Amino acid sequence: MHTPFDGSQPLFRIGLAPLGDAAWLERDERLPRYLAEKERLLSQDRDAVFGAQPGSEAAQGEALRLIESTLNTPAPPSDAPLMAAARLVAEDLAILQTSPEGWRLTAGCICFPSSWSLPDKLGKPLHEVHGPVPDFQTGTRNATIIERIFDNLRPDEPVIRWNWSLYGTDTLHHPHLSPPQRFGRGDRADTVYVRVERQTLRKLPQTGAVLFTIGIHLTPLEAIEAHPERERLTQGLIHQIEALDEAQSEYKGLRAERERLILRLKGR
Repeated sequence: MHTPFDGSQPLFRIGLAPLGDAAWLERDERLPRYLAEKERLLSQDRDAVFGAQPGSEAAQGEALRLIESTLNTPAPPSDAPLMAAARLVAEDLAILQTSPEGWRLTAGCICFPSSWSLPDKLGKPLHEVHGPVPDFQTGTRNATIIERIFDNLRPDEPVIRWNWSLYGTDTLHHPHLSPPQRFGRGDRADTVYVRVERQTLRKLPQTGAVLFTIGIHLTPLEAIEAHPERERLTQGLIHQIEALDEAQSEYKGLRAERERLILRLKGR
């Protein structure tokens, strides 16, 4: 279980760190389910989960070759290299390339978005991609720092960061916003899943593009409540939720549910 919600990875921070010796791509029991769901989405609504702009082909191909060599596994035939690569891994994949407006999202296979849509973001520069995120919009210090980080990434030094949210369902494909009341109808939050995003950035040496991976981990709150370190984990969650300002709480969809959720976490 990944636990960035324990306070070790505060929300709304860039929070990048070297990947080091950790696995770049995760291979675990999620893989069969995630690959099957990707196939379903690609066959039923491909345009909602895959997109690529002209000029991204070389970067897609380099990403595919890197993933195939990392896994020592050839990709199945697909219509585009990045789609082929995505069919090998649990992670979602995105390509970002430089442009006069800054780094732009030029290709993606995003089957498991956390309340965002690839068609809405494709082709946009990063500061517009992050437009809805508090403190990351165009002109903010964070937007400037992210551009600089992308400029300075090295192919031999991939980096990792974490993000997490709270949802009322374990649905993997979640492009839409959750309703204001998402955790059931009781006095306290009844149905809660912690949705952790394990994100990595890796500069591709030949094209200079950046390959962005997003690995989704879904954990029901019951598993955290049964964990040997339950007290530390739930207190970390409470602290993180209480530390959100109004805009951050609204973005995470917790403004209407904060008190019910905290009651649950406190065991009341």
